[in-house]
Amino acid sequence: MVAEHGQDVTSPTCLIFGATGQDGCCLAEIFRPAGFGVVGISRRPLPAMRSALGPYARRFSSLVGGFVVDPGNVRTLIDAVRPAVIVNVAGMSSVGASFGRPMETFLDNGQLNLFVLEALRRTGLGAHYVFASSGEVFGETPAAGAGVDSPIDPRSPYAVSKAAASLVLRNYREVYGVRASIAYLFPHESPLRDTAFVLPKVARSLLALKAGRIAALELGRLDVVRDWGWAPEFMRALFLQAQLAEPVDLVIAGGTGVMLGDMVRHGMRRIGIADDRPIRVDPGLVRRADLHMSVGATGETARVIGWRADTTGFAVLDRLMDALEDDA
Repeated sequence: MVAEHGQDVTSPTCLIFGATGQDGCCLAEIFRPAGFGVVGISRRPLPAMRSALGPYARRFSSLVGGFVVDPGNVRTLIDAVRPAVIVNVAGMSSVGASFGRPMETFLDNGQLNLFVLEALRRTGLGAHYVFASSGEVFGETPAAGAGVDSPIDPRSPYAVSKAAASLVLRNYREVYGVRASIAYLFPHESPLRDTAFVLPKVARSLLALKAGRIAALELGRLDVVRDWGWAPEFMRALFLQAQLAEPVDLVIAGGTGVMLGDMVRHGMRRIGIADDRPIRVDPGLVRRADLHMSVGATGETARVIGWRADTTGFAVLDRLMDALEDDA
């Protein structure tokens, strides 16, 4: 484990596990201007961590690279930093990839969560711990969306791992009084996402189609309905959740379900293509188990933290394509 220090010890500290991912970068951009010292944690060696973060590295007051996830290291880190807030956005985040790596997914999304909870139990530190769970844990949802009290019915290794970790957190909170919350995050994108996620893949493929670099978009099922949002907005909601005096679980979602096929056609119209000929369904991309509809209900979240997503539905793809075009 290698640390690079430089934080103001008089500021409250936010500890971010999974610092180099999309959500970790977005969180640092929110917590640092709010007056927090932000400590970013990654399993990558420190030079690789700094390279992966790029310009976002400056939003962290300290970086800890080469972090080995085990109970002793997690407790030692939390004891040393004494954070006011701990956010866990680490682990396997791709539903599709989880089918090929189920054991890795269960370990990645379960162990760190347990180790943080156990460290908080043993130290008695009153840090507010927020675990990034997923809307996938609810399985098929009604069109009106799933809320925190909806049944848990996971259908993928990823969803099972997040569901199990969420139940462990609930137990630690109820039995041991650990100050811990669950953020049930529905899909949220930004240019920081790669093509392992379908909407960034669609956006990049549409721009490549427009430029003549490819002849068609190759996708799996087009009839799935998802509730897409904009990652920086979702991380703002998580930030607000972390400021609550008492831990409250929240669904963080756009509240708008859009069929993937409709999203693709919207993007094609944007680049001047009015028919479906460039869309090809690749059977190899169809998952062994997939949800038809996954939508989040956002009313309780609006009531508790006063937040609603501004960017939902087709606007997410528009914003993603705008950002990618600007970076090209």
